[in-house]
Amino acid sequence: MTLNDLTKLAMMKKIAEHPLIPLHALPPVRPFKDASSNELTRAIVEFVRLTGHYADRINNTGIYDKRTGKWRKGGTRKGISDIIANKMIEHQGRRFSIMVAIEVKVGKDKMSEHQIKVQSEVQNSGGVYIIAKTWEQFYQDWQSIK
Repeated sequence: MTLNDLTKLAMMKKIAEHPLIPLHALPPVRPFKDASSNELTRAIVEFVRLTGHYADRINNTGIYDKRTGKWRKGGTRKGISDIIANKMIEHQGRRFSIMVAIEVKVGKDKMSEHQIKVQSEVQNSGGVYIIAKTWEQFYQDWQSIK
């Protein structure tokens, strides 16, 4: 699946959700891209949801406090992945959910020490950890989860 395919799939969902609105009156879906971390994260979350799985973006940035003029720590643990997802798989006629942590790294962005620790913990507990650098690479990694 390409990002263009994902955009078309999202538009088909929008049309299905609003059957009484004429097609010309529906605003188009903003095209999906992977040029920045935010764009790739948006594409991944939408893809996972549109294909019947679970995904949530984790806001792990600090919070600016206007009163004090300083940044406060966010409420999440250092190193938590950008996206938490569950992928449903079938094995020997039974359905299972696999926990997938997805860290988005575009361009020269590198994993921090805390992120490497979380990656190890996720993998050691039976989860899957994906470092998504491009759409194509993420899609291949997601498809390989069986």
